[in-house]
Amino acid sequence: MIPNFSLQGSTERDSAPSLTNTNQLREITQEWSQFRGPKRDGHVPLPSGSKPFTRPPSPRWNKLCGAGHSSVVTSNQLVITLEQRGNRECLTARSLSDGSNIWELSEDTRWDDMMSGEGPRSTPTIVNDRIYTLFSNGMLACSNATTGKKIWQTKIIGEKYDFPEWGISASPLVWKDQVIVSPGGEHGAVKSYSAKSGKLLWQSQLSGRGVYLSPTILTLLGEDHLITAVTGKIVSLDPNSGKTRWEHPWKIFLNNAQIVQPIALSDNSFLLAAGYGKGAECIALSQAPKTGAYLLESQWKSKDLKAKFSNPVLKDGHLYGFSENLLVCLEARTGKLKWRGKKYGYGRILVRGEQLIILGNTGVLTVVDANPENFNEVFSAPLLSDARCWNGPALVHGYLIARNGEEIACFDWGN
Repeated sequence: MIPNFSLQGSTERDSAPSLTNTNQLREITQEWSQFRGPKRDGHVPLPSGSKPFTRPPSPRWNKLCGAGHSSVVTSNQLVITLEQRGNRECLTARSLSDGSNIWELSEDTRWDDMMSGEGPRSTPTIVNDRIYTLFSNGMLACSNATTGKKIWQTKIIGEKYDFPEWGISASPLVWKDQVIVSPGGEHGAVKSYSAKSGKLLWQSQLSGRGVYLSPTILTLLGEDHLITAVTGKIVSLDPNSGKTRWEHPWKIFLNNAQIVQPIALSDNSFLLAAGYGKGAECIALSQAPKTGAYLLESQWKSKDLKAKFSNPVLKDGHLYGFSENLLVCLEARTGKLKWRGKKYGYGRILVRGEQLIILGNTGVLTVVDANPENFNEVFSAPLLSDARCWNGPALVHGYLIARNGEEIACFDWGN
């Protein structure tokens, strides 16, 4: 069993007793550079010679951290996340080796709501030693990943902006030389800024209240589609100009707020999923022969994948995800249910090789075989304290870095 590092009761952020493994780090040649990993899809890069995980990882270090639901990202030997410290929202960098503080960059703002609690929701994005951070007050900042020094910042929302009920949760998308954000709003619901200077490059004609999913690029029909959303609909934009390509109604019972990321299932189809009784739907995209207009057609629907906010993953033609809090497997082509597993809470799912890595909302770590023929749990054990864990972990070269609203810790699988 993994020691349960409960850090409650300590008054100093980094002075709580902790187990620290001082063994030298293995060479780090990969980065967990953005929300849901290097490709924004929950897939873990697999170094050569890697073996399946058969046991829980060993603890390396643990530290107290501030509140918030921001996920963990890494840059070289730095562990980076957003957390609340008093009335400041802090972009923090810690040493992957021992968890010590390296630098922090703060913004005087604090988000709090009754349902989700306090702290930032967005996850920073790292490209070419630059970190792009969207704070909860709508300030977009670019800083040096090594030093934390701010390079530029710009406000992406106006004074009359209507905040989503649970705050700004979308993470910045860096595509080519652009930083793309999707706050929603009456004008320019999606905006693009120069990654180098922060200058506004374009803003969409799209309008509508912001939701929670992050903008993403899906390659469909051989084109890059910038997929985003506002209340009640999913939208594709041309990422070069922000021009709307198509819109598709997507209504969800609670606030019509899309949370789960869309997934490309083939070169012309993608998946949408939601909780609150909605379920999943596969949409096929085509173009009219004469006009070139985009046509969208439903291929299948399923109530067996009611993904509330835990993003499913696609592996070898099969979808693995939570239907509410129950782990399920569906055939991606047909939506056919392959199996129902166990309930793991509203957690985060990663796929590594032939295994699923699951961090539940109570801090329990589980490894399950990514096998569509049958459900097999390899192991399940406590990883963090039972404080609410909606934060996505990072996994690089066998080092698993996980956090909740109270603590952040590093564990070592050794390969």
